[in-house]
Amino acid sequence: MPRWIERRGFTLRHPEAATAHHQVVRLSLVERRGLTGGWWNVREARAEPTDDPERTLAGGRALSWRWLRQAEAERLLDQRLRTLEALGYAIADAAMTGRGRWDWLYDLVRRGLRPPPEATERPRDALRDALEGLGLTPDAIAEGVAVVLELPPARLREPDGPTVARVDPEQLGVLLPFLVEHPHAEIRRIGERWLACPGAAFQLPGPVVERSLADEGRMGDLLAPRVQSDGLALLGPDALLRLSKASCRAAVRQAAERWLTRLR
Repeated sequence: MPRWIERRGFTLRHPEAATAHHQVVRLSLVERRGLTGGWWNVREARAEPTDDPERTLAGGRALSWRWLRQAEAERLLDQRLRTLEALGYAIADAAMTGRGRWDWLYDLVRRGLRPPPEATERPRDALRDALEGLGLTPDAIAEGVAVVLELPPARLREPDGPTVARVDPEQLGVLLPFLVEHPHAEIRRIGERWLACPGAAFQLPGPVVERSLADEGRMGDLLAPRVQSDGLALLGPDALLRLSKASCRAAVRQAAERWLTRLR
C-alpha cells in the first residue's frame, strides 16, 4: 500500500505550554501517490501532555472525508491553521518539510492574513518591504505570487473573471494591494488588470476595500469610482458611514453620504 507523505507541516502549541496539560498539534499537508497521480488531505495529530512517551504525534485524523486535489488541500490546511491560531495556538516551529522555492512567500502572506494585534504595519507594506530587501526582479515577484495563488504565471499576468473568482479572497486581500501599489510599473499593471476584472472588487474582503478607500494610495484611487455606482453592495451601510467622515478623498466622502441619504 502506498503511504502518506508529509509535504508541508506546522507544529503548534497552546499558549499555556508551561502547564502539565498543554497540547501540541501537528498539522500536515499529506499526499499519497497512486497510479493516476496524487491524493491529498490534511492530517491533524495531537499529543497531551508532550512529556508522556506513550502519546506521540504519530497517526492523527484526516480533516476531509474524501481525497482532495492539491489546491483544495492547501486551502483546507490554511483554514485550519487560522482556526487553531484563533483558538490560541501558536506555531512552535515554522520549519516545513519538503519546502518549495516559494514557501517563504506563502508564510509571509499567511502572516498577513492574521497580523498580531500590536502590528502597526499594513500587510501589503510588510510584504513589499520583505521583497524589496531581497532585490527580486519583477518576473521573480510575479512567479512567486502566481505560486501562492496556485495559478500559472501567464494567468496571473492576464486574469479573467473566472480566475479571480477561484482565488481565496483573503489571500487576494493581502496580495492585490501589494501588486497595485508596487513601485515597479510592470507589477502595478498586473494588479490593475486584476482589479479591472469583473467581480474583483467584490472578491476582496470588506475591511481591505474600506481601508484602501480611507487611506491614500493607488488602490483607493482605483476603487473610488466604484463607491458612486456600487457603494452599498461593495461596502455596506456601516462602512459607508465611516467613510463619509474618514476618507481622505472628497469624492468618496460625498458618494458615501449620498448612499446614506438614500437609506434614510
